[in-house]
Amino acid sequence: MKNDHAQDQEEKFLWVIDKYITRHCHSPIDNDFYRKFYALFVGYHLKYFYAQEKYCNSCFHVDNIMQMFSGVVSYLNGNLLSQFANGNTLLQSLNSLVNYISQDVARAERVYADLLAQYEKKRIAGSMTYTPRPGGRKRL
Repeated sequence: MKNDHAQDQEEKFLWVIDKYITRHCHSPIDNDFYRKFYALFVGYHLKYFYAQEKYCNSCFHVDNIMQMFSGVVSYLNGNLLSQFANGNTLLQSLNSLVNYISQDVARAERVYADLLAQYEKKRIAGSMTYTPRPGGRKRL
């Protein structure tokens, strides 16, 4: 793997995808695999791209994920692909993920909306946490 400081976020995500596929390569690849795979894309989008408004050009969440998907896939090249443990499987899984999303776009929107709600709830809860300052006002 290259130096982490020189990598773009999309390239780092490709390494995460490779680890996910490596971890699940012996389990049956079914709708559950692709639902989790899509949730991985959504989670990564929320954590690294949502706040920066990168890949957020549409009001439809699936469109934003597909923009991110295109950005991530554009980083694939022969040299990088050969470094992955499951390069061929990675390409097949990415292709199948697009098929999974296009089969039921409404389901994909619901998954994104659910994870977005959890993300926002966590972010709001974190900002509302009260932390007393040392040396604050004294009681009268």
